[in-house]
Amino acid sequence: MPNLKTTFAITCVLSSALMLSACNKDKEPTAKQEQQSSASNDAIGQLNQTPIKQFPATADDGHDIAILEDYDNRFTDMSDSMEIELAKMKEANTLTPEFEQQRQKDNVKSALAMLKDLELKTEQGRYIQGLLYDYWEQQAKVLEQGNVSNQTNANKQVNHLNEYLHAQSQLHHWRNAQTPETKMQAE
Repeated sequence: MPNLKTTFAITCVLSSALMLSACNKDKEPTAKQEQQSSASNDAIGQLNQTPIKQFPATADDGHDIAILEDYDNRFTDMSDSMEIELAKMKEANTLTPEFEQQRQKDNVKSALAMLKDLELKTEQGRYIQGLLYDYWEQQAKVLEQGNVSNQTNANKQVNHLNEYLHAQSQLHHWRNAQTPETKMQAE
């Protein structure tokens, strides 16, 4: 089941990236857009798995894992609701690019606000929180700038996506490393 969550998270991230790239496209691609698409495809090929960082176990591990999982569940539910809303509007032909972009900005702002409000007690929890916050902060910048315009920006996007995926892997590893005693403390 945890692999399903990771797969779902990756799917959400990639679909968000696709939605971001679709916001300002013209009907006919230009040579510049084709070059950008090629640069993005090259950059996506650079996704790599960052090794899991080891942290000492603490009595607060279960607490922080529960908080991070709660954040993930709440944010996923909120994002799913937004996606459903946008899909219904698109089907009804009432979705405008401006509204879609505003909803994406709202979603990113919500992620940042939710992450900022987390009261984590462990170094590992704050490490994961920081990775996730950096990712969403970068997404906010991308939305403000518009489409990724060159290979350097595409590479930055891939690096931030790597950080996001690393945060998910780190949390999954941390949760699976818990002993029955620490799992009971989280409940």
